[in-house]
Amino acid sequence: MANLSPKTARLPGSDTIFRKELPGNGTFLAYPNPTSPAVYFRGYLPVGSLSDPIGKNGLSNLHAAMLSTGTQKHEFRQLHTLIESCGASISISSGYLSTVFSGQCLKEDLALILGILLEMLSQPTFPQSHFERLQQQLATIFKIQAQDTDEMASQAFDRLYFRGHPYAHPQIGYPQTVSTISLEDLMIFHDTAFGPHGLVVAFAGGMDSERTAALFEQVFSNWSVPHQKTQADLPSWQPHGEDLREHITIPEKSQSDLIIGTSAPAAMSEDYQVCSLGNSILGQFGMMGRIGESVRERSGLAYYAGSSLEVGLGPSCWKVTAGVNPDNLDKALSKIKEELRRFISEPVTQAELSDVKQQALGHLPLSLESNVGIVRFLLSLQRYNLSLDYLRDLPAILEAVSAEDILACAQKHWGLDRLVITSAGRAL
Repeated sequence: MANLSPKTARLPGSDTIFRKELPGNGTFLAYPNPTSPAVYFRGYLPVGSLSDPIGKNGLSNLHAAMLSTGTQKHEFRQLHTLIESCGASISISSGYLSTVFSGQCLKEDLALILGILLEMLSQPTFPQSHFERLQQQLATIFKIQAQDTDEMASQAFDRLYFRGHPYAHPQIGYPQTVSTISLEDLMIFHDTAFGPHGLVVAFAGGMDSERTAALFEQVFSNWSVPHQKTQADLPSWQPHGEDLREHITIPEKSQSDLIIGTSAPAAMSEDYQVCSLGNSILGQFGMMGRIGESVRERSGLAYYAGSSLEVGLGPSCWKVTAGVNPDNLDKALSKIKEELRRFISEPVTQAELSDVKQQALGHLPLSLESNVGIVRFLLSLQRYNLSLDYLRDLPAILEAVSAEDILACAQKHWGLDRLVITSAGRAL
């Protein structure tokens, strides 16, 4: 096998990544890119839909969307004119576990943009008109989703696979819960659950790391929420031990979407890189993977077909997805199960293994070519408690993976008698 080690000295590591602890259990990370005139930053606060009150699913999502609609110093139009006048951008969104913020600007405008970001996070005014408009937009989104076969199959999958866990609920909530959320709910949530405790932020671009850390601390030093509620820990969850299947009927659809899923390793666990290589062989690259080649190319049973590892903090899943003619739904499912049966009964070939190792290592430097890619990597290091030299250690980890390791991992996770299978489209 060819030498798989890339020029690891060019990859971020402990000698080039700057990390500093911030007050309030926070963390600052940075990676300078002297050739870039711009600075990109991204960070998160550990407050997400897990903190939604009972019966108020979608509150955290609405709250995040409202943070950029006006502050105590600047109303909506003034705020965004100020940002756009220097060619910058700021965005805020919410997920299950966190509220994520990001932005980009020229390095000389960084102090201004960080000041505006702080306004949005700490001094929102929640204008009534914007709140009503967002609720209307969400009502429209719910109607569109109800006719989307991919979305409905995904929601059904999450509901079955993650049953009894917060991940079973859509992060944006439900029509019946979002409609009950009031401005007062948002204000109470902001005043009690939202604050700087646990903030993590990463920077990359044409800035000095230590000076940027000092600037960030200076700008954010006055934000304090002394009685901020701490978000509850993710509850425990055990994978299901049985076959589960559900079909969502959406009349008059020319395509059905199909999802077959099983358990996956925890993010960055010992099994993760083994399963990641196995997933690439199974179908991560669509037509280049086994699933795509078998179901789409040779059999003509799908418009698209592939596989994915969806891992993060808490429970994870390993999925095969396909878009098919409704008449071919059962045939496609049978063909996918045939490939899964082969995947757990015989080792992958050495040619397949060599190819995916080369692909993984070839993709590595490409994923870090932009400031955005670097920042996302830095945040992953922090979120999953990885070594700063993780990337430099990765080639050796991948090199050591054998075909037998992938087979053992496949057998551990792909139990064909305990699959969750969902689909959406016209009636079966």
